[in-house]
Amino acid sequence: DVVSELAITIDEAVLGGKVEVPVVSGRVMVTIPKGASSGQVLRLKAKGLKGKRGVVGDQLIRLKIVMPKAIDEELETFMKAWRESHAYNPRAE
Repeated sequence: DVVSELAITIDEAVLGGKVEVPVVSGRVMVTIPKGASSGQVLRLKAKGLKGKRGVVGDQLIRLKIVMPKAIDEELETFMKAWRESHAYNPRAE
């Protein structure tokens, strides 16, 4: 198997979408699921390296949400309002 990391935007994480990713044999389109989280792993069956027995492994793609370098006022205002009405604690579990 081959493991790689894929940087995604906050909107791709929330809304999902399709992105092109490099694999051993070239490039493929991958569907980012709606509500994706950093660290989530997507499996691309038979897109890895060929083993000694001729069996092709998988490619595992670990998602990493990457924020923009600068947070503009519109995003900051939206997130403050969202946090007030949708607060949750991901560390509670």
